[in-house]
Amino acid sequence: MSVQIDNLPRKQREFQQREQLILDTAQKMLHQAGYAQLTMERIAEAVEYSKGTIYNHFSSKEDLVCSLCCRCVNNLIELFKRAYDYSGTTRERFSAIGIAYSLYHQLNPLDAQNIQIVKTNAVRDKLSEEKLQELSALEHEITQLCMNLVNEAIELGDIPGSDTHTADTIVFGFWSQLYGGMLLAQSDIPLEDLGFGPVVTMLWNNSQRLMDAWGWQPLSATTDTEALFTKLCS
Repeated sequence: MSVQIDNLPRKQREFQQREQLILDTAQKMLHQAGYAQLTMERIAEAVEYSKGTIYNHFSSKEDLVCSLCCRCVNNLIELFKRAYDYSGTTRERFSAIGIAYSLYHQLNPLDAQNIQIVKTNAVRDKLSEEKLQELSALEHEITQLCMNLVNEAIELGDIPGSDTHTADTIVFGFWSQLYGGMLLAQSDIPLEDLGFGPVVTMLWNNSQRLMDAWGWQPLSATTDTEALFTKLCS
């Protein structure tokens, strides 16, 4: 990001730097006071720019928070690409995507919060068409990465007895599992007090069982999944 900004003409560079300042300030305010207390006036006061300047960057509070969400999804896409390009079997690469998703949300709870806010109809319905298209494109890109990898596994025979119509079912199954697990992890439910172990570990174990259920080779019985978990987490 910094290299790209440094190569821009001065006015564009200043615009981008100001936009990052606005986003970072809004992120802090979201964390401290919540979405309901976030206003363009308060952001303008905090960054010491006029409210009109803030509106030059974002047409609404919803678009601003969506930009935070897009920044988060872009970070996830970069991690997913690293996992996709991992030197291993299709199962190991898909496992790496799961680890990337779990660890990112655990290590960046504020980013996960931004994504959750934009998923609500109250916010999404107020997004500008331009911002909605930007978010939709990113959502398509990140899901397509997963779909492509599952289709590759099917074509290679790593997932036996399947066809391309199975890919969406597999991706949705893993997505809903990871998404639900991270929601529970970020809730106020005392999971450890209730006897549940670390969420990332439980999600890993459940993911491996689900892959075994699909017959995704190599099965966990023939591999050291604990060693793979440690390696991927690093």
